[in-house]
Amino acid sequence: MYIEPKPYWKTLCCLVAAGIFLGGVVDSNAEDMAEGIAVATSIQGNVQIEDARSHSTQPKLHDTLILDACTVETGKNAHIFLALSNGMGIGIGENSAVRFETFIQQPFTEKSERLSHEPSRSILSVRLINGDLAVVSNNLSPLSEARVLLPTGELQIHSATCIIQYNDMGAQITAYKGLLTYKYQDRKHRELIVDPQSIRISPQSAMLGEVTESMTLSSLPRAIEQFSQATQHASKRVFFKAGLNGHLPRPVLIASPTYLDQPANRPYGFNE
Repeated sequence: MYIEPKPYWKTLCCLVAAGIFLGGVVDSNAEDMAEGIAVATSIQGNVQIEDARSHSTQPKLHDTLILDACTVETGKNAHIFLALSNGMGIGIGENSAVRFETFIQQPFTEKSERLSHEPSRSILSVRLINGDLAVVSNNLSPLSEARVLLPTGELQIHSATCIIQYNDMGAQITAYKGLLTYKYQDRKHRELIVDPQSIRISPQSAMLGEVTESMTLSSLPRAIEQFSQATQHASKRVFFKAGLNGHLPRPVLIASPTYLDQPANRPYGFNE
């Protein structure tokens, strides 16, 4: 099992205790929640979304999507970036398959609308079947729950920017910001992953409750960091306003500064 410096263990104990308490709070209020939504801020190549009724569609740029119980698959040289109504950002790389087991959120009012933190509680559970997944959760509420499920374990996301990759060699988890808790399938062993850190866990080492390899971020391909940065950008592209009469939130696309700096095209002129 991977050993962290002692100060982190104190932090882990506090997080675990808080997670158990807050998890109960979230579950007990799940019936008050509605489906969360997401906006596709960037799409490239072949991307397919299959809903709970096995109906498959190809999303378009700026589409508003309901992800609960949906599976997203990408082809070669394809990707999709999503801004979620709980303030999180999701990036799915090429040749990847991701299932959104659950994405629900408590409806919120105009008084709760903020850019600096999540306006309400939410539950997000994502299953990474294979490929590359980026997650940004800078503004997640302490009462919310965000998890990534893997064949070899489960990743609990607190406030972090991270990349999760899974293939036949196992899982590689990279924390660029914040901290994560990885729980092995036996539920007896866990890893605290603190930025800047990257670990690899093979199927064999997962059965032993051990990390296969620990790496520095400088040893990773530059494309991985760019993937995390693009997801961070996606999370800030959309502002979600409160839905009317308890309905779904309303997304408002936030223009980039470069767009606002463009000269205005005026359909008129002045004659001297």
